Amino acid sequence: MNYKIYHKKQLLNESINKRKESLTFTLFFKINHLSFAVQYQPHYFRSTGLAHFSFYALSKGFEGFTETGYRSLFVNNSKSISSYEEIKAYLFKKLNEQIDLEKASTEPIQLNLFEF
Repeated sequence: MNYKIYHKKQLLNESINKRKESLTFTLFFKINHLSFAVQYQPHYFRSTGLAHFSFYALSKGFEGFTETGYRSLFVNNSKSISSYEEIKAYLFKKLNEQIDLEKASTEPIQLNLFEF
């Protein structure tokens, strides 16, 4: 499966939501040597309060979290995630469950997974 690293402009263009009933926010994060972007759609289903994150790896090092460069995440109680800092805290917690964000990646990388 190919791994595609998106440019910031591509993600911003993709984040234009054509559905009028909801909003999509594109946010960019960098910690140490790792960069990623997320598109956050709060209240994805208004009846349940479900929210959706589209996670995009912008640099190598997320192989433990996503093998394809993309991961879809759902949040049940999205009312607790309403600010930039809360989004950041939620995502860093999710990432830290599977990869060490503080440690530089020294493991070999399968370069054929990446498309530049």
